[in-house]
Amino acid sequence: MKLKNRKDKIATAWKEALLSGYAVKPMVEIEEYIESCTKRIMDYIDSFCKGENSNVDIVEAVDDLMRYLATDSKLGPGDSIRQILYLKNIALKVDPKMSIDEFVRFSNAVDEVACLAFNKYMEAKEHIYLLRVKEKEGLIDMLRKAMSYYEKYYGELPE
Repeated sequence: MKLKNRKDKIATAWKEALLSGYAVKPMVEIEEYIESCTKRIMDYIDSFCKGENSNVDIVEAVDDLMRYLATDSKLGPGDSIRQILYLKNIALKVDPKMSIDEFVRFSNAVDEVACLAFNKYMEAKEHIYLLRVKEKEGLIDMLRKAMSYYEKYYGELPE
């Protein structure tokens, strides 16, 4: 069985695995967002396995998925990358009779995606950190202005 015939099954199973950790079913928009990411990544993996140049923007697809996973407080960096590597298990469940050569090509493609995913995950976490620092700086600035206002109208701050 060619990967093309099973990539939709793998993408669907992967989406379900990504969303299975939530007690409440996510909103439709989140499901569609994750589905878009998983399908684009599987399209890339399919092209990679065939040795073709993919017209799928894998960087954008992986970036989208890693931004989503980086916001999940239950997942650390390793857990997030494990979500990519889990594709290997899913592929074997979908097609347990996959040849060794096919699995090696598939595994290499997943490893490429995982390396890119790590970089994108760290970029997303850095961006989140910078947003939090900016938020704290804004809060400090607001407190300084409140203190200045108090001193202007009421004199020195009490000790």
